[in-house]
Amino acid sequence: MPTPSFTAHHHAASTAFRATQPPNPSIKLNVYILTSTLAIIPKPQTSSKMKTSVAFSALFANAMAQGYFGVMSARSASPVHLLPLEANGGHFFLSGENSAHCPSELGEEVCAAYPGNGTVLAGGEGTLSLGVVVPGGQQIYVAPDGALSYTQPHSVYKPEGSVVEGWSRTEGEALGQLSFSDGLVACPTVEGKPWQVYGQLPGLELSPDCLGFSAITVNTTGAVAWEY
Repeated sequence: MPTPSFTAHHHAASTAFRATQPPNPSIKLNVYILTSTLAIIPKPQTSSKMKTSVAFSALFANAMAQGYFGVMSARSASPVHLLPLEANGGHFFLSGENSAHCPSELGEEVCAAYPGNGTVLAGGEGTLSLGVVVPGGQQIYVAPDGALSYTQPHSVYKPEGSVVEGWSRTEGEALGQLSFSDGLVACPTVEGKPWQVYGQLPGLELSPDCLGFSAITVNTTGAVAWEY
């Protein structure tokens, strides 16, 4: 057993060592992810650290398995040809700005890694999501009025009657194509503003001014926004 003097010296040395270490921004990121994820994981019936650990690991394993990609519209000789798909305010538009956001409590270094310079999607096999880092993700769905939409951060709410399935994606080395079961269309909003994207649903009539388009996918290496 160490003598009291040795223990005190060892404690003081350890404290001094920790104080000289440079701050690690990844620690702040990991702590934020952990605390946010634990908040959305349902509490187990019995208190078990193992169950929480398994749920946490499964969440991130699923995120890592997703393919990330951007989308560009294609319809030759039309005003919606070769425009990027952007997520903004819960909906999707062709061109315009996106509503990417990074919480200030994560710090400048972390947020600098997710500048939000584009809209990235993930999945495309049955279901589709935004390619984001926020715990819980953000699912994409077609609302009852046809509007292509996405869930808010830390929420799974979708209007009753929304459609989440029906997506498929073919993938090439650099380009591919994303398809929705009944097709995608872009509808004009206010003149000079971006066209809003809708999914066609059985029995739903959209404006005759809407234009169908192909969704060309461009592979990316990962998320560019914490959340939208």
